[in-house]
Amino acid sequence: MNNNLCSLFEQKKVSIIVSLPENRVDLAKAAIDAGADALKFHINVNHRASGNEFKNVDHYIDVFTEIRELYDGPLGLVLSDDVNKVNQLDLKKLKNIGFTYFSLYAKDITSKLLLQKELEQTVAVDDLFQPDHVKAIEHFDMKAVELSVVKKEDYGKPLNFEDITLYRNYREKTDLPIIIPSQKRLVPEDLDILHQIGVQSVMLGAVTIGTTEKSIYETVYAFTQHASHVG
Repeated sequence: MNNNLCSLFEQKKVSIIVSLPENRVDLAKAAIDAGADALKFHINVNHRASGNEFKNVDHYIDVFTEIRELYDGPLGLVLSDDVNKVNQLDLKKLKNIGFTYFSLYAKDITSKLLLQKELEQTVAVDDLFQPDHVKAIEHFDMKAVELSVVKKEDYGKPLNFEDITLYRNYREKTDLPIIIPSQKRLVPEDLDILHQIGVQSVMLGAVTIGTTEKSIYETVYAFTQHASHVG
């Protein structure tokens, strides 16, 4: 498997990224066994969807090293939810552990981080980020835009036409690959319309996959099987 995000987006009609609710080998293995195209983890974050507090990278080195030994696909990391902590991270160390890309909200990406060359970069935009500003992201070395634009009060609800038109509006504003995170409770059949409107990837998180080995395996497997027949 190629661990380059750009290659993944080119090779798959709709790729399935799995954002794990905890940094645990057993949960990662469930996603891997179910056919996940990429994995994403968190450090230095209080994560709303999973309800977990993620510690610094040193706390998880053994876990991340074991996961990398099991899996040769793209490994991503949310570096922090605090812009003041971002510049303190050693990206070369993260690369040596086995990470290939990072993900951060636009408000948490520093000027220093924009210039780094160790990891591929993806940027998340929230509901306050104007669609007309997305085009400007193309001037920087971002590999994809994650549309985390669902309002908090709508988390966990089914995908609807309002969401789809919102995603399509962002899609029309940029040529960069689009990642849709499962802030809504997505089902495999949603992949068909998301592919039709030009989405390259869906990122499944706790809202959709749950928090157990069983729920993660069964849900991710259903999505990867459906994705293989999209289009």
